[in-house]
Amino acid sequence: MPRIKWLTLAVAPFLLALSSAKTSAQDSLYSIAEPASFFSAGAQYLFTTRDTNFVSPGVFVAGPDSASVGFGAADFGYKSGVQAFLGYHSDGVRIEAIFSDYGAWNFLNTGTLTTGLVFDEGITGPWAGANQINLTTGFESLHASASAGMGGDADEFEGLGPVGGFADDLPTYSVLYRSIMQSYEVNVVTEDPEARVQIGLGYRHINLDEIASVGIEGSLRALTVAAPNGGISHNSLITFGGLTHVAGTANGFEDETSNASTLPDTLQMFHDARTSNSLNGAQVVLSEQFMYWKGWTIDGIAKAGAYHNQVKASVSETYIGTDPGPGGDSSTYGRTFTDTKSQLAFAGSVGLQSNFPLSDHWSLISGYELTYIYGVALSPEQYAGVTGPTFVTRTFNADTHGEIIAHGGNAGLQFSY
Repeated sequence: MPRIKWLTLAVAPFLLALSSAKTSAQDSLYSIAEPASFFSAGAQYLFTTRDTNFVSPGVFVAGPDSASVGFGAADFGYKSGVQAFLGYHSDGVRIEAIFSDYGAWNFLNTGTLTTGLVFDEGITGPWAGANQINLTTGFESLHASASAGMGGDADEFEGLGPVGGFADDLPTYSVLYRSIMQSYEVNVVTEDPEARVQIGLGYRHINLDEIASVGIEGSLRALTVAAPNGGISHNSLITFGGLTHVAGTANGFEDETSNASTLPDTLQMFHDARTSNSLNGAQVVLSEQFMYWKGWTIDGIAKAGAYHNQVKASVSETYIGTDPGPGGDSSTYGRTFTDTKSQLAFAGSVGLQSNFPLSDHWSLISGYELTYIYGVALSPEQYAGVTGPTFVTRTFNADTHGEIIAHGGNAGLQFSY
């Protein structure tokens, strides 16, 4: 047989295989078919927000500025985060590990009150029409220390100026709410090309840590009713307010008549709540391909699971009175309540994920996801958990029935090999 025929017979199988490969590649943006087993890894930029709807977020002052000094107007907006993942694909199964850091959702509102702030019965006297703290608001310990009706100082009306003939600067306030969430998960999911829906099981850990804080600052004024004592005494703060002397001079909070500088104390008031949620549980994963076009896919993904949530929560009050004059002293009083709980929680998410191949190994990925979590402790809802017949014997019961809805988009790159 001539040499040309031998050459044709030898080369023909390779030409046939190449022709077949080209034909199958017409329905894909990839130039070659993916191997039976391969790895994938990638990273995405997250831009998410979450709701701030609370059942009992607390009231911190009553009066003209009650709507401003609180969490009713909290709005996080969209924040930046990151997600990284690693997967192994083999024999119709995908094993994946995913880490998601949603960033720090942060709300901060600062401003100036439109009036002074009274601590006691002075609301019917020199502070009439002003803001006040009472049994329905935050800072109850300071109210009990100053109020004659609660056993506190009966010789004066106390509060923050301006009031009467004292033209002090208006008190300032700050409201802070910060929430940080991270997630770690490992899933085993089917990748059956003949099945419409892929199913999987996995383990997930979620951290949700929060802080809520309300602060007010102004000049302490004590207007005489009977015999003046120049402010709120150490004894009243301890005995009737249930506070503890934390630092500085143990002489309470003083006005201009008691300070060596002849200036009133600058009084800083803080009411803080902190929560830490550690969720661990199992989840079911469902995935369905909604679209396929030349290698470009869009999948719908749903996850749902039950979790054990280990909760740590605290609520604290801190009061700092400082003589603003040269060499002036400072006095700090406060108290902190803590509680821990175990809570059954639920977490689920739904979303769409797109994968657009750029080459044999690189893909552009993007999508949208909504996550719902129930059974967590949210920091603004902890203030209402401090209860009891008297301020000295009060206890704290953490609220663990909070829920959040977080949602947003993602975009990034995936590498497969």
